[in-house]
Amino acid sequence: MAKKKNNIDWFGIVLSDTFGGGSELQQINFFKNLVKQNHYCMMICLGRKNMGCWEFMEQKGKVVYFPFGPKWIKLNFLLLYPYLIFVFSRYRIRYTFSTQTLINSAVGLFKRIGFLKKTKVVVRESNSIFKLLKGIKLQRYKLGYKIGYQKVDLVICQTVFMKEQLLESIPWLRSKKVVVIENPIDLEDIAEKSKVPMPELSQSPPYIVAAGSLHPKKGFDILIDAFERIKDKWPKLNLYILGEGAQRPFLEEKIKALNLNNRVYLKGFQTNVFPFFKMAQSCVMSSRIEGFPNVLLQMMSQNNSVVSTLSAGGIDKIPGIYTCPTKDVEALAISMENAMVNDNSAKRAIFNEYLEKRSVQSFYEKIMGEIIV
Repeated sequence: MAKKKNNIDWFGIVLSDTFGGGSELQQINFFKNLVKQNHYCMMICLGRKNMGCWEFMEQKGKVVYFPFGPKWIKLNFLLLYPYLIFVFSRYRIRYTFSTQTLINSAVGLFKRIGFLKKTKVVVRESNSIFKLLKGIKLQRYKLGYKIGYQKVDLVICQTVFMKEQLLESIPWLRSKKVVVIENPIDLEDIAEKSKVPMPELSQSPPYIVAAGSLHPKKGFDILIDAFERIKDKWPKLNLYILGEGAQRPFLEEKIKALNLNNRVYLKGFQTNVFPFFKMAQSCVMSSRIEGFPNVLLQMMSQNNSVVSTLSAGGIDKIPGIYTCPTKDVEALAISMENAMVNDNSAKRAIFNEYLEKRSVQSFYEKIMGEIIV
């Protein structure tokens, strides 16, 4: 990279935090693919450098970290604007890619006022906002759409359902380019990570596994109740929940109240979830609502026995998984039981065929095909 930075066309990916949620994973995968295509790529992380699990990106492109941590942005979102202006002013940003509505709005506003006049602004919807939020928080997001989405070049929705509810709620977006591009999955990266030995798992009792932030929308309270209903049929079976979040104290109290301390374990954030998925008796996605659950694709890549609530558009179309309505403890328990007792060996070929259609390269090509005219 000998050229001066002002003479280089950069991709700028704006990341909400340096923790690895589903949206962040999509941006990381996109970053890695851009580097493979020999693009100059910058990851702008709105959080302090932490955990070290993403340091490999610093060797492949440029990574800029927010100096104060994401809580400052939550307290005063206006801090985001001068920070992004400072970063963008130092580089010639040809394309931007972001996936969180308020961040999308900030980047779009810069183009609207002429600051990113020659930049193609690509935004991805991370969730079905109008199904997830209510009240003042929803109004805040509506304002974000109004302020920042006027000049975006491409709006990506993960599912047809997400696109329909977005256009129904924000009718003027029909004049913009709003497309459905399904979430990709990096099967090569997953294959490498799944090979990492974890001796503690090989010595572990049999277990069911779930993963995600400890947030009400993930439905882990429902999952724990469902597990309580089936636990006596498999006395040695445990439940592992991977992830961290504000609901940990609530879930710990629930586990204690149901006398499941020796059966249900909150394992915290894991930098590599794939060995957990691979060695589990079954994988469960219990969410109340999702944009589209990336973790479901990850589970399918490693395990033949996968259960999911119908928490997002398109899940009912996935072949081979066990599904049930959201917020229904009894239905989830039945699906979990079916996944345990049935022979799922034939599911591997079905899952592989489905996942191979969702490559990161295909995702990249579809985006570039939409914005390069």
